[in-house]
Amino acid sequence: MPDTENRMDFHTYKREVDDVLQRLVKTMPAYEELQYFKKCVRNHYIIDFERNCSDIIVIGSGIPEELVLVSGGGMPYWILGGSRASSMWSDDVVPRDTDPVSRSGLGYLLSGFAQNALILIPLVSDSTRKLAYILKSRGYKVQTCHFPPVKDAQSYLEWRRQYEACRDAISLHLKKPMTNRTLRKSQAQILTAKKQIQAFRNASKDKLSEVVRMFVLGSYYCAENLSEWCFRLHSLTERLQREEKIQNAEKGNVLLLGSPIYFPNYKVPFLIEEAGLTLCDQIDYTTLSMQGCSGAEDLSEENAADIFYENDASPAYVKNDALYERVAKLVTEKR
Repeated sequence: MPDTENRMDFHTYKREVDDVLQRLVKTMPAYEELQYFKKCVRNHYIIDFERNCSDIIVIGSGIPEELVLVSGGGMPYWILGGSRASSMWSDDVVPRDTDPVSRSGLGYLLSGFAQNALILIPLVSDSTRKLAYILKSRGYKVQTCHFPPVKDAQSYLEWRRQYEACRDAISLHLKKPMTNRTLRKSQAQILTAKKQIQAFRNASKDKLSEVVRMFVLGSYYCAENLSEWCFRLHSLTERLQREEKIQNAEKGNVLLLGSPIYFPNYKVPFLIEEAGLTLCDQIDYTTLSMQGCSGAEDLSEENAADIFYENDASPAYVKNDALYERVAKLVTEKR
């Protein structure tokens, strides 16, 4: 670890992860299929983090997955930024107005975790721009991806240039060409995963609490092997299809939207359930991307990048139609 180790309390960080996991376990049914997802998340946040051996690190979820699923079929290390402990590691570096998610993500990186990796940062807010500047000034290897604030014909061309620049940077860093065949293989993996996610969402409705569903789906960004993760989710989905629905008393429905909720910072969903309300769904730019854009279309091998841009709901856009349309539909469906 670098000289910043003295001001980083890793014991507090580990305790934060384990405390939230233990609280989640108490709300889960005793299904053997859920053990994999608990192990997957804990390994990501503790064991894989300490191992410090990722070639590609992605900040947030705004980089098209097919670009980063190229290092031998393995997954990149996604830093989403949900840890309150890691956010304190960057207190002396970031401006006060930096959002908590970016602050937490920067804390991970300043721990020495990413010294030999290529860091991909989607520029979707002022905070991510500050984060990119800080990391570049400290000598980290950073590739940014800019999202034009308005979607039109001209901005689409700019997006394609950004996509290709990101593709070239990853290829150069990994010292391997990223061919169209490689991209199609990655896109096929993602298509399989997102279809399985949709099947799980349908099967788990009224059978798992929304916090548990949120946790299982969030483990997508923690998997070391996407094929195994898909197999495990398929097994859990089959189990849920055989289970009876939970008979809950009528409760008020709450739709959680806006800023993404990342493990282990589950304070808000826990509070909603403790208040006797039902967290019926979570909608933000991370969940929309995970569900295969808006959840309505299929991702095809040929147009993955185009669909990603068309349906991207990140904070970069002045007019966020993709997010608004999905929220309006859910409010109508779930009252």
